[in-house]
Amino acid sequence: MQSARAVAHISFWIVLLTAFFCVSVPKVFYRAPKGSIPPTGDTSFHTSDSFWHATGTSGVSKRLIAFFDLAPPEKRILILDREDDLASSLLGMLTAYLAWPHPVEIVDLARTRVNRGEVAATDLSPPAAIAFCRVPRPAELPEGKNFDAGLEVVPVAMK
Repeated sequence: MQSARAVAHISFWIVLLTAFFCVSVPKVFYRAPKGSIPPTGDTSFHTSDSFWHATGTSGVSKRLIAFFDLAPPEKRILILDREDDLASSLLGMLTAYLAWPHPVEIVDLARTRVNRGEVAATDLSPPAAIAFCRVPRPAELPEGKNFDAGLEVVPVAMK
């Protein structure tokens, strides 16, 4: 009885592996590309531009870095986003990544709960720029530079 189960078990797996190699493996090799597909265009910003493409725009990385290069490196960049909006949160993180070497402060406008200790510890010096990630710019601020996909950067203390 025990040997019959073992033979059945081994036979079952032999049939499955044979079916896999006879049916699936040729399909995988047929549909696989004949070599690696290199990225097209400027490959220096391939990864970050791929994320920008997910937000509906392309080629923003180089322009945004050039814009932030006008700011003094010791001045912070203030980024306003909404964590409840995934595209806004993605824009905020990409903007923070590309703002390097500037210090960055990301403020989530979806959560407005702030403790007293956090208000006292807030840096009240003017930022180099304020980035609005799918967040409307207040009317009191001058119009900034639009980078498509809902990103507007208002220079505050830039050259």
